[in-house]
Amino acid sequence: MKQHILIQVLCMAVLLLPLFSADAGGEKTSPSTVKTEAVKPEVKKNSELTSEEFLTLVRRAPAGESWAKMEGTATHRRSGAKAINDTIRIGIRFTPKRVIAQLIFAGKETYELGQTFATPPVFTQERSVQDMSKSRLALYGIEPSDLTLGFLYRQFVREEKSDSFKTFPCRVFLLKGDSEKDYVRVWISTDYCFPLKAHWFTKLPEEKDKPIREMELGGVKKEKDFYLISELLLFGPDWRTRVEFETREAGLISEEKKAPSDLFLSEEEISAVQADKKVSESK
Repeated sequence: MKQHILIQVLCMAVLLLPLFSADAGGEKTSPSTVKTEAVKPEVKKNSELTSEEFLTLVRRAPAGESWAKMEGTATHRRSGAKAINDTIRIGIRFTPKRVIAQLIFAGKETYELGQTFATPPVFTQERSVQDMSKSRLALYGIEPSDLTLGFLYRQFVREEKSDSFKTFPCRVFLLKGDSEKDYVRVWISTDYCFPLKAHWFTKLPEEKDKPIREMELGGVKKEKDFYLISELLLFGPDWRTRVEFETREAGLISEEKKAPSDLFLSEEEISAVQADKKVSESK
């Protein structure tokens, strides 16, 4: 039985399909029969791949369609200030061509995001708050493109010395955005090809330069045949954000199995959820 594994970074995930092989029996041959065998290509280990080969593997599109939905709480602490918290809800649909996601933050900020797997890959943000400097999401140190792993598709600068995150061996890459003030260093699991940690910089960083923002995987929980992120941690010079997803769901999409009707919410449905929440809190 095939097991489908989904690891989700906020509303972004990678669908990993296991490889299966079977030994083929050969026909018996007489001494006069010439027997030929296909030469199996040598399979490189992930640690042996070139930088370009490894990034291609990391950026690959999912083989099939699937969905994920998570809800939880974001808590933000800043030096000298009282901790604040808000709700976060993410719905995401994966196809072999693109990822479509909806993020609802604090029950009122709606972001509609997309990530294509074209060449070159394209990140789109169809809907968001008009002034990101005043957004609640930005206050927590979260960029919308983080949620579709947009940083993975930036321009390759260099591969750096291998490292580890917790117990996971990682290959470390420096990638560049569109601006000369936009660089990210990413720790990617060598075995699982998934980003576990990221550091952002406003200039081409040296080894000892401190990042302006950090993000790392805090925890993973299994839901049926899927592994979903249960905790995400973000850090800045004087602040810390913790995102906990208490509710997590995921599934495959086929002709028989459709995505849930409430994967993406309309404005009316978002308003109704907020109204119900206020009624519950007033009791």
